[in-house]
Amino acid sequence: MNRVVTGYDENGNPAILQQGEPPTVIHAGRYTTTELWVNGPHPQADDTDASTGEWALEPPAGGACYRIVEIAPGDATSDAPPGSTETNDALDVAHEGFQDAHATDTLDYVTILTGAVTLIVGSTEVALGPGDSVVQQPGVPHDWQNRGNTPAVMAGVLISAR
Repeated sequence: MNRVVTGYDENGNPAILQQGEPPTVIHAGRYTTTELWVNGPHPQADDTDASTGEWALEPPAGGACYRIVEIAPGDATSDAPPGSTETNDALDVAHEGFQDAHATDTLDYVTILTGAVTLIVGSTEVALGPGDSVVQQPGVPHDWQNRGNTPAVMAGVLISAR
């Protein structure tokens, strides 16, 4: 994957500031997350790359992150998404059928790029494929499952609701 970051050079001219492999890739169970960009409430004025810092499920308060998530095929009892802060036991009681459900304090815009995933919210399941998009409201417990035989890849922008 080639990540290109634009900005301005030391003379104030438009420039390519960074190009190449994304610097942060997190492998956690069935999930591989590639952090493409992270910013706080105000975009960086220089070439500082906050996506190289310590990884967190959510962006900084008032900020956003842009990432690609690959979900390997697997059953509903596999590993939870990286950084999940909810316990499966508590969520299983409240939302029967959720195995790896999590909730974030973010507004998420997600588009399926390849493969197929099942989005589970409450007692509803929605099958999603390439081009399908989801607007995930803050605080709603949900789960992403890949019940197919090939990896599924999603692109997402998470905007802090804090």
